[in-house]
Amino acid sequence: MADGKIFGYNHVMNGLFYRDEVVYPGNSLYLYGIDTFSSINQSKPIRTMEHYVNIMLDSGFKAVFGDKQVMLDFINAALHGEREVTDLTYMDKEISPELSDGRTVIFDLLCEDTDGGKFIVEMQNCPQNYFFNRGFYYICRMISRQGERGPEWKYDLLPVYGIYLLNFSLPEFPEWRTDVVLANERTGETFGRIRLKQIYISFERFDLRYEECETPLEKTIYVLKNMNLFDMSPLKEKEAHFRRLLDVANLGSLTPQERAVYNENLKIYRDWRATMEYAVENAEARGEARGARLAFLCTARNLKKAGVDPFVIAQSTGLSLEEVNDLENLIREEEIKS
Repeated sequence: MADGKIFGYNHVMNGLFYRDEVVYPGNSLYLYGIDTFSSINQSKPIRTMEHYVNIMLDSGFKAVFGDKQVMLDFINAALHGEREVTDLTYMDKEISPELSDGRTVIFDLLCEDTDGGKFIVEMQNCPQNYFFNRGFYYICRMISRQGERGPEWKYDLLPVYGIYLLNFSLPEFPEWRTDVVLANERTGETFGRIRLKQIYISFERFDLRYEECETPLEKTIYVLKNMNLFDMSPLKEKEAHFRRLLDVANLGSLTPQERAVYNENLKIYRDWRATMEYAVENAEARGEARGARLAFLCTARNLKKAGVDPFVIAQSTGLSLEEVNDLENLIREEEIKS
């Protein structure tokens, strides 16, 4: 910044969020991001470069939260004043069905603290009307797994927390953070020590500027949402709390193989996002909500025909593996409805 004067003000989109950028003369420290276009007079766009992963992508999410210290800091920020986790262990993410014809559950990340408490951490990119039910089902599965045979077990349940990061908003949750617990309906009081808790965090509803962030969680969500838009180096030096997070999120820290997977995830996400935006715009213009759903499923089918791994398609689109493997029937059903 040459003289500290603001030079321009742009409204830009980086493929995930619309943001207002303050543009300074020269090479500002805060003009780096994925697919961010900014210009001084809007006549000569400048494509900026990415420094950090996009956690909306499966590989980016796991690069960040696969680091134990980052996960510890994040969980403690989310449970600030309620529970402090001193250590944790990552667990097998696949939960087998309790019955032979039951459904297998695969979490994004599942971990356990030294006291036996379980933590499910999920990133959901694509809107789903039933996601609250899905989150509640995940919690219940982890509760039911604690059951033991024999009369000695006295239903001594260990706490289970589900922390769900959403790249959309649920209509029943008007705030950027919503905590769901078992409580007395009349008084609102929880039943003793919390055994079951869901925390829903909507990136779409989070609109705080950094100077407005006060709690550790607010600052963390700000960084997670914006780190692929801006160069976070000044923040990294100022806030030691984020040093580890930004170190593991730095694209330069990825191995060549991890970078190749990340780039493939990013390409799939961009293609899907562009297709969905076009489909939704046209569906809304025609007043046909089913048109968007059909286009969504057709895009997933095209990715499958192109040889993209079904698991990657599921992670990128929010569809279950069962839905990815049954796309032809799902598309046929939508065509009949239309």
